[in-house]
Amino acid sequence: MTHRPHVFRSRWRPRALAVVLAAAALLVGAATAAQAHNILVGTSPADGSTAKVVPAQVVLTFNEPALAVGTEIIVTGPAGQVQSGAAVLVNNTVTERLQPGSPAGQYTVVWRVTSTDGHPVSGRFSFTATSPSQGQRATATTATNSPTSTPASTSGQSTTLWWVVVGAVVVVLLLVVFIRTRSPRTTPHDERDHKS
Repeated sequence: MTHRPHVFRSRWRPRALAVVLAAAALLVGAATAAQAHNILVGTSPADGSTAKVVPAQVVLTFNEPALAVGTEIIVTGPAGQVQSGAAVLVNNTVTERLQPGSPAGQYTVVWRVTSTDGHPVSGRFSFTATSPSQGQRATATTATNSPTSTPASTSGQSTTLWWVVVGAVVVVLLLVVFIRTRSPRTTPHDERDHKS
């Protein structure tokens, strides 16, 4: 039986390269996905703060722009939900207007945004107001739309499509390298079945 070490080495190198490239692509993709999640960096009013008057709006600021899909803010106070219309997403801020005439008391803000990688991020915070807001509160028959019925508006663009395209190109390149370097299995001449 004859050994052919040069054949083994020539087949091993391209396959090893393909494995290393695939592992690197996975690591870069995982790191990018971890960095793509939005982080809440500030709120107005601040979490746990006490405001003199119920504010006209609640503003959330994130470390990077989010997607409009799934963006929602629900503000609940002593008289129930007080948000007015859909949340408005502009770059890295999300704003939710509050109904006029909202009573004094403690308010809880529950929010959800979609990161540029498509994963939802959510949280909550609260604040207290010592005086009601100006104006007259809408009655139940004239209540405004729920934030889930109208999508949030946005002025930013999503980069998710670009990441999908880059990922697809990497997968195709890895498949091409694998197919081009793959050769059919052969058995040495001495080990083949001979029919007599």
